[in-house]
Amino acid sequence: MYGIKWEPKELNVMIIMKSNYLLRDAEFIQHHSWTKINKAFSDDLCDSLLNFYPDPVFVDYVGKRDGANDVRTFVTRKNTPEFAKLFADWNTAVARLYFTQVSGVDCMKGKLRIEACQDGPGFYLENHIDIPEKLLTLQIYLGEGDSNWGTSLYNNDQTLYHLVEFKHNTGYLFSKTAQLIHGVPRGVVTGLRRSILINYVVGDWNDIDQLY
Repeated sequence: MYGIKWEPKELNVMIIMKSNYLLRDAEFIQHHSWTKINKAFSDDLCDSLLNFYPDPVFVDYVGKRDGANDVRTFVTRKNTPEFAKLFADWNTAVARLYFTQVSGVDCMKGKLRIEACQDGPGFYLENHIDIPEKLLTLQIYLGEGDSNWGTSLYNNDQTLYHLVEFKHNTGYLFSKTAQLIHGVPRGVVTGLRRSILINYVVGDWNDIDQLY
C-alpha cells in the first residue's frame, strides 16, 4: 500500500552522523514513508553548486522529466568532472551502506545518478510513483523561489496530504518501498526552480550516460 496518510504526531527527529559526506550537518525528520531534510549542504557547497549550473534552457513541459532529456544536466565524471568531485563521497561503499540504513532499501549494488535540475516557468510533473529501478530518491532545493514550487505528496485517492515546500538547502528522501505518489501541479512554477536530484538506481540501469 502506498500514499500513507501523514500523521504529525508520529514524527521523530534523527540527526545525521558526523562524517565527510555532503549531508554531514543535515537534520533528517522522519514522516512515515518519506524523510524531510533540513540544512542539507554547507553554505560554501551551496554556492559551488549554484555556480555550476549552465544557462537554463526552457522547453514545453509535458509532465515528465524524460520528456526533456536533451536539455537535462547529469553530473558525471566524464561530462562534468570538476562538479562531480563534490559528490565523490556518495559513490563509495560506505555511502551506500549509510543510505541503506537510512532508507531500509539495499543500495549496496546501486549506481549513483545525479541531476542538476533547472525547471522553468510552466514546469509540472504528473502525479506518479517512481519506477522500481530507482532504489532511493533524494532532492535538495537550491536558490530562491516560492514555497509552493516544492513537491506535492498524495494519498491513494490522489488527495494532497503534504507539500514539501521549496526552500533553499532543504528537501526530502524516500525509497522505492514507499511507493509514494508525488508530483508538481500545473500552474505553480513561475520562475527558475533549481534542485539537485540524486538517485541510487539498479546496477543494470539502461541509460549509462546518466550515471556518475
